[in-house]
Amino acid sequence: MRDIKYSIRFLFLLLIIVGCEDDDAYVAPNSFVDAAFTTTWGTAADKDIDINNYGSFMDLSNGTVKHEWTIPEGTFFLKGPLPTNADNFEKYIIEDAGKVSEEGTVHVLFTKGDSLTPIKLHNEYEEYTEFALPTGWDTETNSTIIDTLKTVKKGSVWVLDYTLIIDVYDTIVADMEIRNMAGNKIDFKNQDVIDLKFGDQLIFEDLSRNNNTSRPNSTVWTIHTIAENKEDEENIINVNEEKTIDTLTFNKRIGQFKGRLISKRERTETVQADEETYEIPVIFNVAALDEALEQSGEVMELADNTIVVPVSSKLAPLTEDVSSHFSVKVNGVKRPVATVAQNPTNAAQLWLTLATPLEGDDAVNPVTVSYDGGNATLKSIDERLLEAFTDVVVEVYVPVPVLRVGTAQKQTADDAILLQFDQELDPASITASADATMGFSATVNGVASGVSSVEVDATDPSILKLYLNEELYRDDEITISYVAPGDIRSIGAGELSDFGPDMVVADEDNILGDVGMFESAIGSDWLNTGSTGTGAASITAPPTPDSPSTVAPSGNVMHLSAPDGNKPNTITSGTYPFEAGVVYRVKFKRYLGSTTTTAFAKHFFGNQQVSDNWNDTEDELGKWQSVEFTFTAASTTNGTVRIQPVPAGISDVYYDDYIIQVDDNRP
Repeated sequence: MRDIKYSIRFLFLLLIIVGCEDDDAYVAPNSFVDAAFTTTWGTAADKDIDINNYGSFMDLSNGTVKHEWTIPEGTFFLKGPLPTNADNFEKYIIEDAGKVSEEGTVHVLFTKGDSLTPIKLHNEYEEYTEFALPTGWDTETNSTIIDTLKTVKKGSVWVLDYTLIIDVYDTIVADMEIRNMAGNKIDFKNQDVIDLKFGDQLIFEDLSRNNNTSRPNSTVWTIHTIAENKEDEENIINVNEEKTIDTLTFNKRIGQFKGRLISKRERTETVQADEETYEIPVIFNVAALDEALEQSGEVMELADNTIVVPVSSKLAPLTEDVSSHFSVKVNGVKRPVATVAQNPTNAAQLWLTLATPLEGDDAVNPVTVSYDGGNATLKSIDERLLEAFTDVVVEVYVPVPVLRVGTAQKQTADDAILLQFDQELDPASITASADATMGFSATVNGVASGVSSVEVDATDPSILKLYLNEELYRDDEITISYVAPGDIRSIGAGELSDFGPDMVVADEDNILGDVGMFESAIGSDWLNTGSTGTGAASITAPPTPDSPSTVAPSGNVMHLSAPDGNKPNTITSGTYPFEAGVVYRVKFKRYLGSTTTTAFAKHFFGNQQVSDNWNDTEDELGKWQSVEFTFTAASTTNGTVRIQPVPAGISDVYYDDYIIQVDDNRP
C-alpha cells in the first residue's frame, strides 16, 4: 500500500517578511497586504515525489484581487479531504476542473514523470508587496537561504508570478541490451537461442536508467535454470550491482538457461521505492568445450608430502573415493594411493597422498603417477570426463637444509634464547622426539652448559626457543652451537644445518626505548625547559673525535653546551615507571669536547639524582667512551628523565644510545 507522506496536515508555513517598495514615489497604504504560500515540501529546496502521488499547495496571501494555480499536462486537481493510505487517487480527480484553479488550497495528482514539472502561482494585488521565500539551508553559514520575491505592477494591479518546479519520479520501465565481447549487439529479442561454449562471456547493459525520470540505482542480473515454477529455479549467476554494465561469465554448468533483469530504485524520505523485472526472452544454450579434459602441467610433490596433479580445466566436486583409479610408482614399484582430493583454492588441481610418503632419497629414482580413466565422477564442471594418463613424471620434493639466520637473542623475562632460521620449523618433530635437544650445546662465560629444552615460538614458527640448565644474566657471554644429527625438522622436512658457536645478544629492555637514541629534534622526545646564559641543548650530528676508539654513536646525538658556566636543562616529554627498591642500570655513550672543564652532569630519574662524573683517570676529552652506573629507586614513581651539566666552567658534552634497564647483571 502506498505510504502517502504528503498530506495537508503536514504543510509547513513559509517565513514571511513584508517589505516596502523602494520607489521613492510609492507610499504604502494603510490596508494590510501580504503574499505568502506553502506546499507539502515546506522550505525544502528539492521538491520531489513519485508518480501517481499528490502534493498540496496553499496560497496564504492577504489582499489579493485575483488568484490562480496552473498545472501542466499529466497532472490533475483532486478533491479533498484525501486519505493517507490509498493505493490510487484517480477517483478523487475533479472532473472538468481543467488546468487552472482559483482555490486557495489545491491538491495536485502527478501522473507523468518529469524532473521539471511546473506548478504556477499567479496572484494580483491592489498594492505592492514583497516577501522573503526560504529556499533551503546554507550549511556553511548555518542559516536559511532567502529568495526575495517582489510584485510587478501591470496596469492597475501588482502581479506576482512564481513557478514551483516539482521533480516527479516515473515508474521504472526495465530495458536492456546484450553485446558480445567484441562489442557487437545481439538481437536477443528476435531470436530464440544464444549458443555459447562453457566459459564464454557476454556484456549485459541495463538501459532502464536512460529514462532520467525513473532513476533506478541498482541492477540485478540473474541467469537461472528453466523450471515450470519459479520456486524451483536455481540461479547459476546472480549479480547485484550499482553499475549498469556487467560482464557475465557462463562457467557454472552446461545446459539451457533463461535470465532476468531487475531494475530497482531505493526508497528515500520523499520518494517511494520502485522496481521492475524484465524476463529476458531468449534461451542461453551453454555447451561443453570441444577440447579434452586431460592432465596438464608439471606434477610435483609438496613439502607436506602432497602430490599435486594439475588438469586442463576446473573439476566438478568429487562425490566419491577415486583413489583406486590412481597409481604411483617409485622405480617401477607401486605405492598405494591413500586419498585423492581437490585443492580447495584451485579446482583444476588434484591432491594425492600416499600410504607411504615419498622421501627425499626417492628423487634419485623415477617416480610416476597414472590414472586409468575409469571413474565417471572425475569430470570438469562442463561434464567432460578426465582422460586417462600413464606414467607422468612426479617431481619429488627434496628437503632443503635449514640455515641459522639473524642474531641469537636472549630474553630477560624468561631466559629464553631465540634462534632464527630461514624456514618454518615443525613443532611435531619436537614432540615426536625422544630428545629434541640432541645436537645442541652451549657455553656460559666460557663454561659448558646444558640445554634443558627447546620449543617452536608460538608466534613465529621460524624461531626456536632454547632454555639452559642455569639462570642467565644480561652480562653473561653465551654461545650456542649445533652439530647434526638431531630430530628437529622444518615444515618441509629439512634438517638443521650445523652452526656455531654463535654469540647470544641479551635484550636491552630499554625503558626509554627509541627516546634514548636522540633521533628526534628538541621539542619532541626531549624538551629544553630553560637555559641560562648561552647554555643550549640540541640534537645534532656527532662531532669528529680527536682520538679514535671502539665506541661510536649510532646516529644523531644530544649536545649539551654551557661555554660560560651556565647550563641547559633537558627533560623527556614523556614519563617512565620506576619501582621502589629495584636496581636500575644506566648505560650510554659519552663524548667530552676538548674545551670541557666541568667535572660532571646531573642525571635525574623522577626526583632521584645520580651524577655522571668524568674526572676518573680513564675519562678522556675528545674521545667517545661507554659509561655505566646503577642506582636503586628510592620510591615508586612515574617520572621524567632529566640531564643537566653542572657549572662552573665549560661544559661541552655529547650523549647517545641512552639505556635504562632493570639491572640483570650477574652478581
